[in-house]
Amino acid sequence: MKFLKPLIKGKLIKRYKRFFADIKIGKKIVTAHCPNTGSMKGLLDEGNEVFISKNDDPKRKLKYTLEIIKVKKKTAKHHKYFFEVLHYRYCV
Repeated sequence: MKFLKPLIKGKLIKRYKRFFADIKIGKKIVTAHCPNTGSMKGLLDEGNEVFISKNDDPKRKLKYTLEIIKVKKKTAKHHKYFFEVLHYRYCV
């Protein structure tokens, strides 16, 4: 998966109204657009590590988009490697 802009790492606080997710970045809390309107059960635990992108388009209501959610549950080794690669290539 290739992203055009660098990803910003944060912690999920909550998702609400299907399209909104509150994300904690350092001491700041931002609201990000959640493009997946499905239930996403099992992915939306508070404190999960997430990656968001920033968009400065003045026509957008929300400046951030939720791109990736890293779950706390045990994952296969290749998944762990995948997230490490993402972190080093695309995160600020």
